[in-house]
Amino acid sequence: MKYHIVTLGCPKNSVDSEGMHSILAQQGYTAVAERDAADVVIVNTCSFIAAARDETLAVLGEIGARKAAHQHLIAAGCMAESHTALVQAVPGVDATLSTKQWMQIGAVVQQLRGEEQRPAKQAPLPLIPLSASPPTPPDLSIPLRPREDNRAASSPVRGYADWRTAQIKRSLNGPSAYLKISDGCNLRCAFCTIPSFKGDMRSKPMGAVLAEAQELAALGVGEIVLVAQHLTDYGRDLKLTDGLATLLDELCQVLPTHVWVRLMYAYPHGISPRLIETMARHQQICAYLDLPLQHAHPATLRRMRRPPDTERTRQIIADLRAAMPDVAIRSTFIVGFPGETEAEFGTLLDFLRDMQLDRVGAFQYSREPGTPAATLPDQVDAAVIEARWHTLMQLQQEISRQRNRRWKRRTIEVLVEGQGAADDGTPLVVGRSFRDAPEVDGQVFVWGRAPIGSKVHARITQTTEYDLWGKLVR
Repeated sequence: MKYHIVTLGCPKNSVDSEGMHSILAQQGYTAVAERDAADVVIVNTCSFIAAARDETLAVLGEIGARKAAHQHLIAAGCMAESHTALVQAVPGVDATLSTKQWMQIGAVVQQLRGEEQRPAKQAPLPLIPLSASPPTPPDLSIPLRPREDNRAASSPVRGYADWRTAQIKRSLNGPSAYLKISDGCNLRCAFCTIPSFKGDMRSKPMGAVLAEAQELAALGVGEIVLVAQHLTDYGRDLKLTDGLATLLDELCQVLPTHVWVRLMYAYPHGISPRLIETMARHQQICAYLDLPLQHAHPATLRRMRRPPDTERTRQIIADLRAAMPDVAIRSTFIVGFPGETEAEFGTLLDFLRDMQLDRVGAFQYSREPGTPAATLPDQVDAAVIEARWHTLMQLQQEISRQRNRRWKRRTIEVLVEGQGAADDGTPLVVGRSFRDAPEVDGQVFVWGRAPIGSKVHARITQTTEYDLWGKLVR
């Protein structure tokens, strides 16, 4: 049996997709690159905002309309849980699988395939009622990747590790991998639906995180990106103090010094002096932090049900830069949240001018049914939201250009992700520096040749608002 997985949404979904790959590969199924060649197509869905749900429904609808008679379509993940009836109504969807139940993918595939093979005169076997079953948290101690000595050399599929190695070699993101250290979230932001179906935060046991990181390093991964809904809350449910700092100390003990560790989705109120000191002390940890701040005006933050202490946030950024002068700070903001006045939006712009963040993403507020924000008064007009978004992004573009100029005539380490050449045949490699997270940040283009997966040093000769260009340093 051949399967193909389509992953929508954030890196946390990518990790769950890897888990499904692992389970199916261990059961002897074969991953294929083209969905038309698959017997089972699995779509790992996203429901973060309306645009994500529209994309999910469009992808499911297209695959459902095109699937052959022998094919099955499974919708897994966030939208399969949060909007089960809507997903099940898409023609061609044969089963749904929630975020807490993706580890049952093997049983669902077996049932679908068994159903196909039953004699026509027999009643069809009812699908496992996953969407109707009580939502139980996944066992986060389950290893998502089998150990090397557990692989069966005689198996038609030589194991997940071999599959993952092939994925790394052909991935557009190159030799990097996401590692989810917890799931769920204890925050209850007014605009977010995630806790309604993910539940409270559940930390993956530290031993399981360390084992998975070691396995990734053994596969040749050059960068491990730690992700969670709330990274800096890691270990709270395990009764750990400064859990993320403790985990980082342990990771740096077991990982080779050349492997980067990157932190994503680190909420500022969980950033302690020990965490900052730990990041600065270990060479493996990228001097990079993603702080999803969402806004800078205290009144807006209160309506968002977010910590309103912007002055504390300013101090955290100052402390990070004092400990790591070259630290790259990324953040995301929401424009047009209900009640956002021109003055409140102006405060956000002033914050960006003052803080000079390296990377910024912005969302136009999306009114999500079922969230407290959807019922707030003073909803902002869509045209105003779009205009504010353009204003913010234009401001940040110039800030990013200035931040990048600081690297001109300096040397920076680059993780090589691809190879190419200019029109005149001059060789060129593309990669990312410690300042650039996969998929969301810029790239570094380097004149010269280097193998994919290697780390090289480049002297920067040109900068733009998002990317750096340089020459290979031998």
